[in-house]
Amino acid sequence: MLAVVGTALALPGPAPAMAATAAVAAAGPYVIEAESMSLTNFATDTVHHTWNGTTVDNVTYVRGTSGQTSSARTTFSGTAGTYDLITRYNGMTENGVTYKLTVNSTAVDSWGTSRRYGRDHTDPVNIDTRTSSKVQLKPGDVIELTATSTGEVPRIDRITIQEHVGAPTSTLSIKSPNAALNDGFNWGKNRALAMTFYPGNPMMGHEPEWWRLKNASHPTVEPGYWGAYTNRESYYNRDISHQSDGAHAVGLDAETFHMMKTFAADADDPGQNGWPLWAHSSYGAMYYIDGTGFRELPSPFNLMTKAYKQYQWTGDSAWLNDPDLSKFYDSTMGTFLSGHEVKWNDANPAAEQPVSRKQPGEYTATFFEFPNENLVSAADSLGYQYQSMLAYSAMLKARGDNAGSTTWAERAKRVRTHFENNWWDSANNRYVRGKDAAGTGYSSWGHEASFLMMLTGLGDHGPRTNSYLDFIAANDDNLNVEATSYLPEMFYQYNRPAEGWAWLKKLMADKNTYPEISFLAVSSTIDGMMGVQPDAPNDKLATVPRLTAETPWVEIDHLKVGDNDLKLQHTGTTASKLTNNAGGTVNWEAQFYGTHDAITVNGTPHAAQTKSLYGKTVSYVTVPVTAGAAVTATAGTPAGDTIAPTAPTGLAASGATSDSVALAWTASDDNVGVTGYNVYRGTTLVGTTTGAATRFTATGLSPWTPYTFTVKAVDAAGNVSGASNAVTASTGGDGRQVDLSSLTWSSARSDFGSINKDKSVEGGAIRLNGTTYAKGIGTHANSTITYNLNSGYTRFQSDLGIDDEVTSNATVKFEVWGDGTKLYESPAAMTPTTATTSIDLDVTGVTTLTLKATDAGDGINSDHADWAGATLITRPQTRTALSDLTWTGAPAIGWGTVRKDKSVEGNTLRLNGTTYAKGIGTHANSTITYNLNSGYTRFQSDLGIDDEVTSNATVKFEVWGDGTKLYESPAAMTPTTATTSIDLDVTGVTTLTLKATDAGDGINSDHADWAGATLLS
Repeated sequence: MLAVVGTALALPGPAPAMAATAAVAAAGPYVIEAESMSLTNFATDTVHHTWNGTTVDNVTYVRGTSGQTSSARTTFSGTAGTYDLITRYNGMTENGVTYKLTVNSTAVDSWGTSRRYGRDHTDPVNIDTRTSSKVQLKPGDVIELTATSTGEVPRIDRITIQEHVGAPTSTLSIKSPNAALNDGFNWGKNRALAMTFYPGNPMMGHEPEWWRLKNASHPTVEPGYWGAYTNRESYYNRDISHQSDGAHAVGLDAETFHMMKTFAADADDPGQNGWPLWAHSSYGAMYYIDGTGFRELPSPFNLMTKAYKQYQWTGDSAWLNDPDLSKFYDSTMGTFLSGHEVKWNDANPAAEQPVSRKQPGEYTATFFEFPNENLVSAADSLGYQYQSMLAYSAMLKARGDNAGSTTWAERAKRVRTHFENNWWDSANNRYVRGKDAAGTGYSSWGHEASFLMMLTGLGDHGPRTNSYLDFIAANDDNLNVEATSYLPEMFYQYNRPAEGWAWLKKLMADKNTYPEISFLAVSSTIDGMMGVQPDAPNDKLATVPRLTAETPWVEIDHLKVGDNDLKLQHTGTTASKLTNNAGGTVNWEAQFYGTHDAITVNGTPHAAQTKSLYGKTVSYVTVPVTAGAAVTATAGTPAGDTIAPTAPTGLAASGATSDSVALAWTASDDNVGVTGYNVYRGTTLVGTTTGAATRFTATGLSPWTPYTFTVKAVDAAGNVSGASNAVTASTGGDGRQVDLSSLTWSSARSDFGSINKDKSVEGGAIRLNGTTYAKGIGTHANSTITYNLNSGYTRFQSDLGIDDEVTSNATVKFEVWGDGTKLYESPAAMTPTTATTSIDLDVTGVTTLTLKATDAGDGINSDHADWAGATLITRPQTRTALSDLTWTGAPAIGWGTVRKDKSVEGNTLRLNGTTYAKGIGTHANSTITYNLNSGYTRFQSDLGIDDEVTSNATVKFEVWGDGTKLYESPAAMTPTTATTSIDLDVTGVTTLTLKATDAGDGINSDHADWAGATLLS
């Protein structure tokens, strides 16, 4: 039933981790034709898919029946491994069929059909696919696909089983005290990587099939990433040019090169006349929607400009010398310009015509696709022409053609001068954005035509430019998302960081699904905010900080420039630090805006040079940074470190004993470095840690007492962060603490209202003198509440008082009785202004506990009485390590062997840095069963992913007692999830079952620990 076909597309990037280090590598791909499976309520049906009367595909489907449930089963006989299962099916009605895919009866995926627009099932438009990702398979596993019809006939073609690859990964990272920046940058990085055309990408395969099926010359997906709406499996030359800087930053150089080379190769195809196609599919074919006729004049120049920028990022000479690219550069600067009416006269520049003009049949002269005028030339097109000429000059110089380089540099200079002399509207005091065939200029607002000229560097870089940038800022709110994605880089380029950050923050917050936005979230941070200017061919890098008060410092790590892996940090606008993680020596030009006589480098002043950067003066020094070295540059007089670390996050408490509580938290970030943490109990400093330690044990505490802790970070300059989240933890003691509200009373009565658990008598939160209690009993005088304790407890503790929901008239006295003996009575009537009273009573041997709230003899008006935080302490209990017991039968496990007191790989049990001497180490999917014979009352354990894995793992834990689910993880746990502690009532339970599941995404790396697992008798 399984057939091996083809070879999966290999894209750059590290191989994914398998479920465990010893797992067998996946093989395949395997194809399961549906008709060869074991079928229930399915019949076979051969369909000739036609387009315009021509057969494009013949498919044998298995066909179900409307209104029925059908199933197809097969047994996997391939190599064990982690796979993506791609189901190819036919449907056109939204949720007309619901599909469910199981392995060994365990669901791995389910989905409904989507709305599609073919005429019927013979139309290839109705073919769709579903990728079920990261499924663990081994020989003998039973795969079953179930189709439940609610509105149309199910049709299934095949299931392709191919090795799980997953999206590429990137080590690029950001640190800053600005959560919006960190979140937006990381979202952009991860989404950009997910946009890659990698095998098994679940976004792929949903487009109509007809245009792909009829083009047999492009049978497989080629390296690339989305550069179009996500419902178009394609890339457009304008989009990927714009995305290319961000793509480099996240490591997609090979994909960018392949796509740009593909566009370059189009230019000499018949009828193209130097034009790249507007779009290609993920298979490399011409994308059918836009064809060959969609031509925007800036696009070839933009493509060429960004191709050269990739050379600056990578230093890879293929960007210069690849035959397709090189030919494209030459033709763009040659026949393409001349074919668009450009005429050079180097001997007499006054006689030349340097502006490219749209020709008949071409779409627009501008990237603004809906101009009101019939423009034949546009400022944004001229700007990209200018940039491509500068790029060509640099390319020729790199090839050794110095004379040609000089010629094109001079021509580029003349283009900019021509723009300045001929494209200024003095009447309206702004630049002209375009001209029609009669030479009439238009300077009104025109979207991309109006602002991309600034991004490309046209303008005087002086008063006119500054005035025009104000004009843009006054009009840029009425733009679509594609247009606004250019704005952060443009404003940053002219050192207008407040406007740059405002637009970047908006793009990051909105998280629009349009692919450009994710790539621009990355590149606008690096190129814009961080001011990175790469020159990898010359082992050089320039930077200039463009931060605002909202982001006092930023650090970008693992940025690749040529062969160098770099870390760049800016603090404010006057201090930068470059670390050369790896690679050869890089020459760093540390730039700072303004005129500075000196720049201090690693404590030594150096005379600064100055130059103009887009009309703004920068002071700079150039210093070599060798591999492994870090260099700090500061403009002006160093002021010392005045920036506090970020507040610690994720503070959690665990491992409480009778006199101690263990605390752990997530490390803070700092522009220089955190040197330690202060730990507070309430407002009292109770201890410190040094260095990177993020753990502390608070000792000397009282038994059965709640304590609240916070943590603050400290740096070497003594700057102290804000407080972490507060965490409240209670110490233990001999026995256990049981909330009274978790017990069932044997009788209860009140003279007014209802007696409420964990609420006041009126149903509000229990609140005494401003303190809110999550647990307790809310009642009203006169009330009597009785509990059967069966001599099982030693202490009764509670806070007493009048609930804050009343402010006058109330008078209450509290009484506690044990087996008919009064154990406590309020010494005086309590009123709403009386301080809260705390009681701690010995109830050892007490069988019946009675709680009374009386009216103190003056009637029950407003007598809202609270037993706030009421708890009982159990008799001392014996503790039995679960690993000291013998489980029933052989445990089921998805990989490896269930181990006592060790992880699944045989290492010490370890969760988030804490080691455990006792516990159970296992792996999803696993089931372990114990016979308790009703001999235990509590089951306690810490849960999490063992520290021996650091990525990919996702696990959910379940605890079952006699077939009833007692606990389930509220969300999938990962290696970075804080340890979860559970304490479950197993009184009377005969059979205890522990399950660790894969959370529905396969068992890759799912090393699960029941750490410190204990039963209490």
